[in-house]
Amino acid sequence: MRRIFISLALLFFILSFSGNFSLSILNLTTMGLDDGAFDYFPILYVTYQPFDFLAFKVTDYLELSHDSWNLGTYSIFKPRYYYLEGKFDLFGYDVKLDVLKTRLKKSQTEKLEGLRVGGLKFDYYGAGLDVKIGKINLGAAYDLGLGSVAGYVQADLFGFKLGGYYETKYNQISLDVNRSFDLGNFSILAWTALSAKSSDIANFSYLVGGKVNFNNLALSTQFLSLGVNRYDADFQTGDPNDVAFLPNAWAYYLDVDYALNDYVLGVFLRYNSVWASDPNYLPLYGLKLAYKDFTLKVGNGDLESNIAGEQKIIAELNYFYSLEFDKLFSFNSKLVTPVEEKKKEFNSIMDVILGEEGKSFVVKGIVTSPKDLLGKGSFYIQDETAGLMIYSPVLGGDLNVGDVVVISGKSKLWNGVIELVANNVEKVGSAKVIPDVLTSLSKTFISAFVYVEGVVKEKNKYNFKVDTGDFIIKVYLKKGTNIDISNLNVGQKVKVQGILAVYKGEYEILPRWQEDIEIR
Repeated sequence: MRRIFISLALLFFILSFSGNFSLSILNLTTMGLDDGAFDYFPILYVTYQPFDFLAFKVTDYLELSHDSWNLGTYSIFKPRYYYLEGKFDLFGYDVKLDVLKTRLKKSQTEKLEGLRVGGLKFDYYGAGLDVKIGKINLGAAYDLGLGSVAGYVQADLFGFKLGGYYETKYNQISLDVNRSFDLGNFSILAWTALSAKSSDIANFSYLVGGKVNFNNLALSTQFLSLGVNRYDADFQTGDPNDVAFLPNAWAYYLDVDYALNDYVLGVFLRYNSVWASDPNYLPLYGLKLAYKDFTLKVGNGDLESNIAGEQKIIAELNYFYSLEFDKLFSFNSKLVTPVEEKKKEFNSIMDVILGEEGKSFVVKGIVTSPKDLLGKGSFYIQDETAGLMIYSPVLGGDLNVGDVVVISGKSKLWNGVIELVANNVEKVGSAKVIPDVLTSLSKTFISAFVYVEGVVKEKNKYNFKVDTGDFIIKVYLKKGTNIDISNLNVGQKVKVQGILAVYKGEYEILPRWQEDIEIR
């Protein structure tokens, strides 16, 4: 807890400068319900961005031990990663440069339970470079301390996502391939990877996996075979198969899931060579029930290798919480009204999102999408803290984007998203609507007016996907918007703005009209 307080103190000191600042925490929490044993792993992400092209970032695993920086008689803990990130355009290519202590992480196999074969997870203190050249991404990193180097190349060719990786620290070389297929009601994602030491390529490790979706039903499976080098593969923390993390071992996964709105009911099977060689062991199998970020598992054996003892019933709560701050020293407010209002207390939109469902709120915000455009009877507003969907079948039909409104009503959870059911809507002014850059696929951005910049990776009739370099986001075209993407092609650079929504667990940007999609 002391580390968290020290971290927060440093972050608020940084906030004394102008710039955008975000603080996020990912908590990976597991409890064995058999005996109450507990495993807790918080990860801190901090970004301070004084300019659009430059950001200072910190990532830290708060529960792990830390070195310290000594400042005279004072000392502060040293985070795991701290680096400057610059993004710029060089001769028409997208370039990203990282300097100081960070990690070059690239992989295309972490599709089921986080199992990775090959790829890169290269920690370095030095410099790293990533470049996008059309459908090809390539990069390298250099560690000053060890003099080691890592490099990769990834490309989209004929529908295949190909990757090649090499690093000199462990003389590791690897290849991976992904391919997705759309067969009407069926969709298939397949992946495979090879990895070995460059000095012993013949004794390689490999991974083969796939996921098949049919409506709400999904079947996922993968098989790992380790060669002589057990470090070819990286098991997710707590994976019960990590007992097979040995040379010439194998592990098998099978999951069958049925999704209904925010709920997922499934069965799973885990098996590996260690259990198969001992007649006292059976394959590990069981049931799981998930709701949003919460998962309950019941099995016939130990489900969590990180917790002491045998945990046959475990609860997992892995949640991501993020706070975004605008420039502290700004001469223009987002909410500027032509007539100065009498002071009045309002709830922030974040109060509504984090508050008790069914409670009454009064909020003030800017209209970011007109009524009935993206959903019948609804429109969207935004304040300095977040975005919010307003459900108002009768009121608000005369509102336009940029109108500043005061709305009273009760909160309600609808399809997993908090909305405000309005009983009064009052226009009190107007202001300029400014989208926020979508920095991560975080629930705190849901219903907010956001934008992304990136490359079109996939195009369909009513949607396309944009790769920002940090994540891939779907852009979905609502019928009422009449947006035409016939001149949009895979590989083009775009800037897309709209309302962030979530549908069946997948994040989507909903553009409002043609001008929200800009081809660069």
